[in-house]
Amino acid sequence: MRAARTGAALLAAGVVVASVLARPALERRAHPRPRFTYSNAPLAEAAYAELAARPGWVRASLVAGEGVALRGLVRKPTVADRPWVVFFAGNDATLLARGQRVLESLRGDRDWGLVVYAYRGYDSSPGSLRPEALAADGARILDQVLEGERTQPSRVHLVAFSLGGYPALAAARHAAAAGQPVGSVSLMASIVEAEMVRSAWAARVAMGDVYDVTPLLANVPAPVLIVHGSRDEALGVGTGRDLAARLGPRARYVEIAGAGHQLTENDAALGAVRTMIEDSSLPESRASGVP
Repeated sequence: MRAARTGAALLAAGVVVASVLARPALERRAHPRPRFTYSNAPLAEAAYAELAARPGWVRASLVAGEGVALRGLVRKPTVADRPWVVFFAGNDATLLARGQRVLESLRGDRDWGLVVYAYRGYDSSPGSLRPEALAADGARILDQVLEGERTQPSRVHLVAFSLGGYPALAAARHAAAAGQPVGSVSLMASIVEAEMVRSAWAARVAMGDVYDVTPLLANVPAPVLIVHGSRDEALGVGTGRDLAARLGPRARYVEIAGAGHQLTENDAALGAVRTMIEDSSLPESRASGVP
């Protein structure tokens, strides 16, 4: 009798374990979406100092939610009324370094302010990333630029790549809700929905963090630029087309023929973003050179 009860208990426990293990697969089958592993890595202090030592750049820090201090890099313009470009990077083990390169490529010889911050858990910013924290941090980064640099929202342009589309759209929605819409939003190879996991092993037994930009879109005003590669191997070109369709007339869609996911290294994509910023800037802040 005791053996029968033990066997039944073991069977019941096995059923529970099996159902738990099967849950991620069932959820992914019901709601298919791209899945990636977080690519965060520590940034050595010497490497951070080297980035901040590049001409015109300085270290920056802001206190986000839960007392977490995010590391960043800022390059100020020489004239107060120039545009500010805030870059929201994708899932990148070298987030600040890549963000700095992208911003410098966009700027060229223009007198623009440039900003990039590392998300929680990236480049030695403390904490652990999750969707609600990333959305809040996106809004906090924008507030830091507006308050710290005392610039008008219409002079601030948000540029995002891949996962960075999530905090960028959260920041744009936040500003619009406050009656202070930003000058423009440019999304390069942005996600619509994506699942981020801590490790391949963890993904077998549990769902990761789901980032979904669709709830953010309703209150994001024009102008929005969407740039996507026709051969995006990570998200697929349909992602960009879907995002453009959801935004409707608020968005301008540019498809780069033959381009893959890494649009941060694509001259045509960067050129489209640069044009968006210039076209959306106030007339007095369009100057290219340093006066």
